[in-house]
Amino acid sequence: MKNIILKNRYTLLVTVLTVYIVVLVIEGFITGRQAQVLDFENPFFDLNIKDLEGLRERRA
Repeated sequence: MKNIILKNRYTLLVTVLTVYIVVLVIEGFITGRQAQVLDFENPFFDLNIKDLEGLRERRA
């Protein structure tokens, strides 16, 4: 196993990243954490789909 992981730096990188992700998943499962959903709500920009046709007509 040591010869496989330390074969070159790319296999070492992939191994370290894989172990890191697995540890994060296990830690999140044990503590019951939920993934945060990114909310890109912008209060300065409102898009109303009903007004989309009117916007096209005004631009033409």
